[in-house]
Amino acid sequence: MESHSNTPRRSFVPQPSRRSLAALAGVLAFGGAASAQVTTFSVDWHSPSLAVPNSFTGTPITEADILAPVTLAPALGPLPAPGILETGGFLAPVGLGLGLYGPCVGHPANTPCGIEVDAISHAMDAPILPTTSGTTAAGKTYAFSVRPRGLGIPFSPVPPNVWSESPCQDEGADVFVDIGLPFSPAPPVAGGIGNTGIVDGNGLPSCSGAVYPGTGLIENSPGTPPGDNLDGLDTDVPDRVFPSTCCTYFSLDSGFIDPITGVPNSNSAAAHGVRGGDVLLTIPFGLPAVYAPANLLGLDLTPAGPNSDDLDALALYENGVPGYQRSFAPYDWVTGQTDMLLFSVRRGSAIIGMPDAFFGLPIEPGDILTPTGNVGSMPGIWVAAENLGLSTGRSTAAGIRDDLDALDTLEPAATGTPFCAGDGSGTACPCGNNGTAGRGCGNSAVAQGALLWANGTSSLSNDTVQLHVSGLPATSPMLFYQGTVPIFAGAVFGDGLRCVAGNVVRLGQRIAMCGNRNFGYGVGGDPTVSVAGGIGAPGNYVYQVWYRDGAAFCTPNVFNLSNGYRIAWTP
Repeated sequence: MESHSNTPRRSFVPQPSRRSLAALAGVLAFGGAASAQVTTFSVDWHSPSLAVPNSFTGTPITEADILAPVTLAPALGPLPAPGILETGGFLAPVGLGLGLYGPCVGHPANTPCGIEVDAISHAMDAPILPTTSGTTAAGKTYAFSVRPRGLGIPFSPVPPNVWSESPCQDEGADVFVDIGLPFSPAPPVAGGIGNTGIVDGNGLPSCSGAVYPGTGLIENSPGTPPGDNLDGLDTDVPDRVFPSTCCTYFSLDSGFIDPITGVPNSNSAAAHGVRGGDVLLTIPFGLPAVYAPANLLGLDLTPAGPNSDDLDALALYENGVPGYQRSFAPYDWVTGQTDMLLFSVRRGSAIIGMPDAFFGLPIEPGDILTPTGNVGSMPGIWVAAENLGLSTGRSTAAGIRDDLDALDTLEPAATGTPFCAGDGSGTACPCGNNGTAGRGCGNSAVAQGALLWANGTSSLSNDTVQLHVSGLPATSPMLFYQGTVPIFAGAVFGDGLRCVAGNVVRLGQRIAMCGNRNFGYGVGGDPTVSVAGGIGAPGNYVYQVWYRDGAAFCTPNVFNLSNGYRIAWTP
């Protein structure tokens, strides 16, 4: 069972060497250039940033809002308060549709208001594949945060880390990554493996001597009340527009007592008629609905019953088939028949201490878990907490347990370059519907236009390229296609600009899911991009997405296109 002891924090302060922004560049990239990715996150109801005006719209921050740093990507401080990308209700920008949100706007910290969002994802988290190890940014696979009063283990060799930042009272607002993991499922490795910090709360020097980019959260000095707790995380968002135009998956909070603080959790799940172990889904301008119920994840199955477990962190890769297709075995999502759903549980959950389905080990709040086996079985430990440099009752005599409370999987390294934007820098869009920098022409759903980008290794002998498109009408039919000649200025075509010519090859027709779609390596049922394109020799090839926009608003033609994207293929 979870220990209820309030173990004193370590009194010493380790002194790792000061790390510059340049030294962190390799792990900060989140799979691509940091400037191309938006770090989105939420905070819990204890956070002092609650009721502070956000920097994008000026409305007060709540524990239901999805936030981003003012700079979108983390930056060195001092920084203003984060901005709201998605509200928890119906206020602009479009939000999660929580019915209690409006009356809670402006309530102060440490006063629960029944709207806490506990985990977030936009379902485009990088799928973990049997060949994932070492292919992500700087060989990292997972980004995560921990709940305040974290401890870590002293074996993490790359400071700053949970162990070094805990005495500074910074660990709850920071984001950490693994420092190289074996393939999963991964039981505890003797001595642990460790973590390193890549995103700070405030971006200012830590008492440990560490300096790394921040998000604008509040970090209080040791001996004062704790600062902000980063409570949800999603780093695969390509730009500011993306979160407001796609589906958002999230969980709410159970109401059991936190065994460390002795304070009940906010019970926001029950306040909205769902369970703290459920994964919810809100489509733009819609109401939240249950996407993956707790029992399908192996939660709420102990005699304690409903709301006895709390899903505390979430990484999700959706296969594009409506609804949740539960995983039954490791890596079965590579077939496209199931969805990859990884999660952790909050400290105090009834499932803690129960044997997991893979190894029979007692489940800990720092473990990354996944559904497995038949419905009704316990989840399996996908990555043991010790491998992430976190303490558990399995690894410390005192039974101190770190709580992993935010999670994301990291994208492979970026590849290619965009060109031919519908932003007026080349040929003007056909009816003044210019998009924004780097995107296609504006469409009926997204005035900023559709965005095409890619990740992976563009090697013909090791093709791991995955094409991504966002900013389409919600369920638009589309075509990924390849050409050999770029039209850099673009040529008017339908409601957009044609950027690709020469020897044109259709890669695949697909249907958007919440305005987004992926194609290529790691997408269930897809060939690799080079195979689909029939590329037989190294060289430069160009890509674009042609999609239907049934709500005619521009020309009589009811179709549009993304920006172009150029990839150099090597042997």
